[in-house]
Amino acid sequence: MRRAPLVEPNSRLAVWSLRLVLAGLAVMLVAVVAARSDWLDGLQAVVALAIGIAIAGLGLLAAVAAGAIIWVTGYRGARQAAAAALLGLAATAYPVTLVAIGWRLPAMPDITTDFADPPGFAIAAMARPPTANPVAYAQQLAPMQRRLYPEIRPIEVDLPAESINTIVSDLVEDRRWTVLDQVDYRGPDREGRVEMVTRSLLLGFRDDIVIRIRSVNGRSRIDMRSASRYGRQDFGVNARRVIAALDEMRTAARRAQRER
Repeated sequence: MRRAPLVEPNSRLAVWSLRLVLAGLAVMLVAVVAARSDWLDGLQAVVALAIGIAIAGLGLLAAVAAGAIIWVTGYRGARQAAAAALLGLAATAYPVTLVAIGWRLPAMPDITTDFADPPGFAIAAMARPPTANPVAYAQQLAPMQRRLYPEIRPIEVDLPAESINTIVSDLVEDRRWTVLDQVDYRGPDREGRVEMVTRSLLLGFRDDIVIRIRSVNGRSRIDMRSASRYGRQDFGVNARRVIAALDEMRTAARRAQRER
């Protein structure tokens, strides 16, 4: 009687590692879709995403362990373990990077050019639910911002109101921010104000933005504020947004002054 050749058993841990990673990716996908569709608020979306990342991370660890077992025993399942490891790394790399960035930065989800009288949010005050961050500026953030971002300061220029309105409108259009409310600047007679909202690329979290234009000592002054609706850690997004916008408006103002 001819005996069948011996076949090494399949590693159950390798199979389960792939299942766990795929389950984690599915939970993450649902969290992203639910957050962008406003089925979940900011905190709920973060919790759901964290659960998916944790499941995928567990699958990644299981894949590493399965790979070691397969190496020693010769069990089958190397393909499943390798697939789980690659997918697990892809699922966890970006969140781990964000955690590393957030670990180095202080919790500062609200950036303004004016600490004494920060530009206020009107529409955002009505849109933010109770679980969101308060719209009032927290003064304890001011010393940290001064230390980390000394370049964030108001813009003061000698330009007519029409030029200032054009500079701000061009910025908003270029950035594709959604305008919620807008009042044109009329010099000393009426201050200008544009309130906007933008959404993050992945989860679609909303950040509120306001640009205020006043006449101060005979000059036009532009102030800006950008604040996250959810969370204490914005990973520097608001600061980068304000710095880039201020640089763009300063450049446009210098160009307008040369053309006068």
